[in-house]
Amino acid sequence: MKTVDGLYFIYGLCVMFYSMMTWLFLRKDREHLSRLVAMLMAVIGLESVKDLFFLNASVLPQPFIWSVMTAVDMVAVPMYAFVLIELCRPGWLTLKTMIIHEIPFVILPLLLITTRHEIFYDIEVGWAAVYGFGYAIWTLTMIPRYHRHLKERFSYDENINLNWLRIILFSFFVILGLWIVDCLVISVVTESVYMLMTLVIWMFICYFIYRHESVIGELSDETALAVPDTFPEDGMSELNRRIQRLFTEERIFLNPRLKLSDVATFAGTNRTYISNFFNKENGATFYEYINRLRIEYACTLLRDTSDKLETVAEKSGFNSISTFRRAFLQFCGCTPAEYRGG
Repeated sequence: MKTVDGLYFIYGLCVMFYSMMTWLFLRKDREHLSRLVAMLMAVIGLESVKDLFFLNASVLPQPFIWSVMTAVDMVAVPMYAFVLIELCRPGWLTLKTMIIHEIPFVILPLLLITTRHEIFYDIEVGWAAVYGFGYAIWTLTMIPRYHRHLKERFSYDENINLNWLRIILFSFFVILGLWIVDCLVISVVTESVYMLMTLVIWMFICYFIYRHESVIGELSDETALAVPDTFPEDGMSELNRRIQRLFTEERIFLNPRLKLSDVATFAGTNRTYISNFFNKENGATFYEYINRLRIEYACTLLRDTSDKLETVAEKSGFNSISTFRRAFLQFCGCTPAEYRGG
């Protein structure tokens, strides 16, 4: 009795949490990622409410009913993938793609209900497991590519990198394994552990996704200002001088939120040319080039002033002292304190 009461309590927590997250992400902004997370939270929350009507005070529903409930719940599996896709490849997901992904998770429960053959349930569980593991592995391979794109467009990585997702994905593997056991072994204990662990992990995921800054506009290939594919040599030289002037005279690298599109706007060209300028002519990504200039400026402040490290970091264009220390160690081979002391 106490075990079942505990399951009711966990379901109640889930309903409250997923409802709150749905409301929070709907309020956040109109970006595709926020809408997808809100949709997923709403679906999981409704599924939790639905399950409450089938649980009774002593035992779980009959095996076939429980199979139907779980099969219907699996409609949310592709929605997990949608969130991962939007995080790793912003703007790539389309309505057509989402519908295609959902079709097996709609057809198989309908076949289970109409034929009452458990084979369709087993097929859906197996497909969901393959699908889930497949997209988890895909995400792990896409994160480095995503980070490379960021370094070509952003001078900072706070709230836009996906390093946190690696830890979450490891937890997903654990949850996915537990979910498979929960689908095949009807038990109050396995259901309770599965629901509780999923809730805890989603708390962390929602925290990071809510902080995650949209990068879709910056990673898009669209450009507001078009430039020819080829320049006269004197025109190209003038453009290069204009870009160099932005850094040497105007010191735009001290802006901690500087993006590639900002430089393109200031120089009167497009992001494609600016990106090529850094990658080919300077032999470094935008991120590396800007942060090297910031570190050089920080070295001057460390030598010529007695400012605190936090102040030096802020004046040099870094968003946080931890980012400053990490970049300084990378470029100089020592910490800021060691550099000043030496």
